Amino acid sequence: TYLDFIFIFNMSVCLLPISCSGGKKESADAGLELTEDSVVYLLADNVTLEIRALFPFIDKDGHEYLTFQNQLEPEICVYDLQSGEFVKSIFFDREGANGVGMFGGYHIIDFDEIYLPSLQQSKVFVMEESGKKKREIITEKTDDGIPLLPFGAITFAYRPIYFNNGKMYIPQNINMRLGNKVMEKSPVYVVVDTVKNVLSPFPIKFPPIMSSDDVTKPSLGNELSYSCCLNDKDQFVFSFFFDEDIYVVSLQDGEMKKIKIKSRYIDKPAIKENPPQDFDGAMKASSEIPCYGNLIYDKYRKVYYRFVYLKADLDGEKNYLNIWQYGRKSFSIMILNEDFDVIGETRFPDFTYISTLHYIGKDGLYLSDSHYKNPSFDENKLRFRRFKLVHYNKK
Repeated sequence: TYLDFIFIFNMSVCLLPISCSGGKKESADAGLELTEDSVVYLLADNVTLEIRALFPFIDKDGHEYLTFQNQLEPEICVYDLQSGEFVKSIFFDREGANGVGMFGGYHIIDFDEIYLPSLQQSKVFVMEESGKKKREIITEKTDDGIPLLPFGAITFAYRPIYFNNGKMYIPQNINMRLGNKVMEKSPVYVVVDTVKNVLSPFPIKFPPIMSSDDVTKPSLGNELSYSCCLNDKDQFVFSFFFDEDIYVVSLQDGEMKKIKIKSRYIDKPAIKENPPQDFDGAMKASSEIPCYGNLIYDKYRKVYYRFVYLKADLDGEKNYLNIWQYGRKSFSIMILNEDFDVIGETRFPDFTYISTLHYIGKDGLYLSDSHYKNPSFDENKLRFRRFKLVHYNKK
């Protein structure tokens, strides 16, 4: 169903820290400032702005593209990153010898090596630009017998597929097939050695955001959502939406650190008790409750951006689903340096930017202002505004 399609992108994961670090002192040394620069991507009539997977891509010749999945068709749209001009669409068959069914997000190595995770089966299709299937990677279970779930490699909740030193890292959701103590047993990511065809769980499980017993109770469906980025020090950094701590995991020695990263705009996020079970009520509550969001790494400026959703009162609004799909009402972005110190936090105007549509460019953070409540909204235009990182106290 459409509801299942929405929520399969938003259910998530947790983690077991090994070592801890104290809270980091916050300063106001940096901020994100809006520039006059923008890029507009014209959309075809069959493409919606409700995008779940959007990735910049640089080919082997150094050409930069913006790519995103069409949520209505089995298609990846490709645009020139700088000019916004449409380049091509990459189409895939739903059925047949090259059929991929429903896929959730993707990862592009090059245009003849595109990884599509199935939402229906525990496998990843490796495809050519022509739509021809090159091979399948089966991800049904780890080598020690842990059953795995189909997954999405998306940016709505930022959980891409990562490749590092010949291994593929794929995200996982809470796995109810693991019986008792699912929080403690469910892996967050899984490591796939595609050469030896070996699958092993990444050494992280869910942190105690909720108990294993509470997982089976009625919920909003996004309480265990999380985001993950990989920095240039071979460290994975995890942000769980209802946990103010972040978790840093080294691929070199397996060390895990837990670091408290608190926003100035919200208290400690708390999961809503007795959540409404009707659809509109659940969408309203999901769009009102304060929590954290995506964590992304800016490799050009060596900083992290952590999105924060502020408490909102949406009484009187007409379409809570739209508010949810367009990135809620109010949010800020925390700025963390390489040592995970908070060096600033910028709040954005209400109902202006789509908090889930963003990408890092060589010249700044690009954030879409194509929110349906923005006076400049045009359903046929995906527009991004450039924000520059400013260091206020830098001499």
